[in-house]
Parts: sequence; structure tokens; C-alpha cells
Amino acid sequence: MLGRMSSSTYRLGRGPALVATGAFTIATGVLVFAAFLLADDATWRTVAAAVAGGLAVLALLLALRFAFRPPVIARFDERGFMVARPRTRAAWKQVDDVTLDAGFLVLTGEGTARVDLRMIEPGSRETFLREVYDRLNSAHGYTRFG
Repeated sequence: MLGRMSSSTYRLGRGPALVATGAFTIATGVLVFAAFLLADDATWRTVAAAVAGGLAVLALLLALRFAFRPPVIARFDERGFMVARPRTRAAWKQVDDVTLDAGFLVLTGEGTARVDLRMIEPGSRETFLREVYDRLNSAHGYTRFG
């Protein structure tokens, strides 16, 4: 089964992505309002309005990013894995222990990687966990009976 999979990417789930989109949208509205309030003939207020406007554009771009292409939570390939927060990269052979602890998948070895399973789409969590175990078994040469 793993021979066919070259790499897998797991992105932020819809729920957390929509919460982030909403927060950035609210921030955009507040910053635009502040920019309009600050706009005046005074030089420092004009600069402050321009900064607020720039931050509003940035908040809008982040809202669009979370809405249309949520960030990557984890990426797997044959050689190893990458976890986004905190940024961790390791080979499957470097993993000594895997535990599920209060909604987190914890991979320990030469470093520790923690993945908050609530951030992954609920329908993909089982697939995510199965793939972690399958890739670890494959890297260490273990086979399943049955």
C-alpha cells in the first residue's frame, strides 16, 4: 500500500480555518475603520492611516489564504515527515516512540513532534493516524499479520 503513496499533505481543517478567516476578516474591518478615522491633513495621522490601511490589506490577504488554501499541518513521504508547528523534520527511522496524548499525536526520537489532531479535518484523522503507523512500520521493516 505504501509503495503507491509518494507523499501526503494534511492541511488545517475547515473548522479552524474558518475561525481564522473570521478573525482576520474582523481585523480587516477594524483596521479599515481605524484608517478612515485617522485620515486627516496632519502628517502623523496620514502616516498612521496608511499603516492601518496596509495592515488591513495584509489581514484581508491572510483571511483569503485561510479560506481558500489552509496552511499545511503535516507532510509525509517515504523518507520522513514534516510537522508545521513547531517546525519539525525527521526521518521515519529516527522515531523511537509514538503516543496519543489528549488529542495530540506525539512522535519522539531525536526530536519531538506534536500534532494537534483537532486541527486536522475530522474525516481525515483516522487516515492520518493509519498512515503514520504504516509509514513507521514500513521504515522499520515491520509487516502486518493477516
